[in-house]
Amino acid sequence: MSNDNQHSTGDMFLFWGCFVALITTAFAFITRAFLVNTPDLWPAAFGLDAVQGQELFGAGIWPFAISIILFSLIIDRVGYKTAMIFSFVCYAAYAGLAFMAHGIVTGAEGEALAGAQKQAYNYLYAGSIILGLGNGTVEAFINPVVATMFHKEKTKWLNILHAGWPGGLVLGGLLTIVLGNKAAEDWRILI
Repeated sequence: MSNDNQHSTGDMFLFWGCFVALITTAFAFITRAFLVNTPDLWPAAFGLDAVQGQELFGAGIWPFAISIILFSLIIDRVGYKTAMIFSFVCYAAYAGLAFMAHGIVTGAEGEALAGAQKQAYNYLYAGSIILGLGNGTVEAFINPVVATMFHKEKTKWLNILHAGWPGGLVLGGLLTIVLGNKAAEDWRILI
């Protein structure tokens, strides 16, 4: 950093990387909320009742909080790069588990479908927990990165950074709504 008002290209690149990571987290959060709460999407595909849908929704929230706390305690030991990689792996694992759940129920009928839906629910539940851990990890590394880079203007830059959360929710929500009919045909487009 050269002074309070000018920051190096590397700092700004890293800042915008953190900003995009937070937008991605918000996208993942809102699209999963749509998938779980829209009757024509996961409830129809996996035979979810209202309770199961909310169990899946909750399975993505409590790990978010836990990983923020746990990673915040060890982030300096494991490093920001490791945390970023862990978060990426969590997103990829969630997508993989969701796609596997789809594969389990595809083509199944009758009693086989009921068993497949039960098995697929377990994949979605595990995927939701893993996604929540990845989302919380993003929060655990972006905050100290930005606070360290912009230590003389923490409040300003942390506020700018956290505009990515509502911005990502709005953009992800609008994209999900725009893709409504396509998503109803194949919800995997939202993953």
